[in-house]
Amino acid sequence: MSGTDARWVELSQSDATGRIGMDESQTRRIGVARARSRRFAIGALMVLLCGGATSTCWAQDEFDLEIRTDSTAKTPILVRDFTYDGPPRKLLARGEAPEEIVVQDLEFSDYFDVSREGGRVSSQSHDAVVWGRVVERFGKVVLQGQIIDAENGDLIYQNDYPLGDPPDRWALHAFSDDVVLYLTGEKGVSSTRIAFVGTATGSKEIYLIDYDGARLSRLTTLGSISLSPAWSPNGKSIAFMTYASGNPDLVIMDVGGSDVRALSRRQGLNSAPAYHPKGNKVIATLSFEGNSELYTMNAEGGELRRITFDTNSIETSAAYSPTGDQIAFISDRTGQPQVYVMDQDGSNVRRISHLNGFCDSPDWSPNGEWISFVARIDGVFDVFIVRPDGSGGKRLTANEGNHENPAWAPDSRHLVYAKTYGGERRLFVMAANGQGKRQLTWSQGDQYNPAWSPSLKQ
Repeated sequence: MSGTDARWVELSQSDATGRIGMDESQTRRIGVARARSRRFAIGALMVLLCGGATSTCWAQDEFDLEIRTDSTAKTPILVRDFTYDGPPRKLLARGEAPEEIVVQDLEFSDYFDVSREGGRVSSQSHDAVVWGRVVERFGKVVLQGQIIDAENGDLIYQNDYPLGDPPDRWALHAFSDDVVLYLTGEKGVSSTRIAFVGTATGSKEIYLIDYDGARLSRLTTLGSISLSPAWSPNGKSIAFMTYASGNPDLVIMDVGGSDVRALSRRQGLNSAPAYHPKGNKVIATLSFEGNSELYTMNAEGGELRRITFDTNSIETSAAYSPTGDQIAFISDRTGQPQVYVMDQDGSNVRRISHLNGFCDSPDWSPNGEWISFVARIDGVFDVFIVRPDGSGGKRLTANEGNHENPAWAPDSRHLVYAKTYGGERRLFVMAANGQGKRQLTWSQGDQYNPAWSPSLKQ
């Protein structure tokens, strides 16, 4: 393997809502609230990310870190304390009250200005009130989640969630996601998980964690090097590269930790898998023909097709667009690795990054509007976003150490990434405008190579 090939191998390794009692006027009111929330939130986000003139070719000094806020983007809502009709009030395993989980979920969504209050609704300053009644039905504890019209107290939404005893945070996440969907028309991310590589056992294994850092679990026990997890679009399986057999192979595992099956065990490198949005095929970097090139295959590893043919460069780290008709990838065909976009058959290749630094890890936002990646500037890697046509480039991190492998949440409003922190790598999340950075993992060893799941709500 050439020195260039070895460098790229190293890079890849580091790398049911329910509605009741709604008359016509209530339907109209909630429709207005939805439209207002969507217009404010999404309109403000576009202002944050797209302000200023753009050019297809960037100068490096155009990537000044620029973060602004606009409080009008958030719709004011109130979360009331739940009431308990029969079952006693209980905290979750980590000591949180059920309402605290809902408040946290709704605040993280970035759509709402959330207040919390006990007692009856008396304020006219909120657009909606979120509340729940915990009851026992047929021996099971159930949360009756509700949205109430803050103006007149009318019930405009209700759905039942199997809360359990002790309370199940997954049921609370499902309620929160329904609140987001009902009030904004957009999907929430509370019912999602993040896969990543962790080294707590001394090996590089694949782990899972909830979007908020809860319920950490280890998916693999291969005792080897496993890297680059990629979720299937239905959220039921994860593809990744592993050295468990001695060769860097691609395998697929169910998220329950069973049914490991081979995707590609071809001689040489099999790395950096990414699913097509339809889930019917995978793109990956393979080197069995000598050079590291991009290939597509069906979801079982068959029907192999090579789509890049530049034998003087390395192509890797591919990501499909949400429609599946385009692919973002990394190539060093012009010298330093940069971000390129091409049609799904390998044609119409165009370069979209023009930075004087090593670029890596492109990921396409689910709404199709942005591509995230990292670039090494002044000796450290930072997170950038750019539009698929190469315009609107923004730098989201600076002067905070190394950042790796940014990956989009399914709401296109948040990113997860790895950051070197105290000599070790930890996972962090932030909003798509660079705000709200918070640490997600605290475990022993390194945590990196994150991949955000689609919604996993039952």
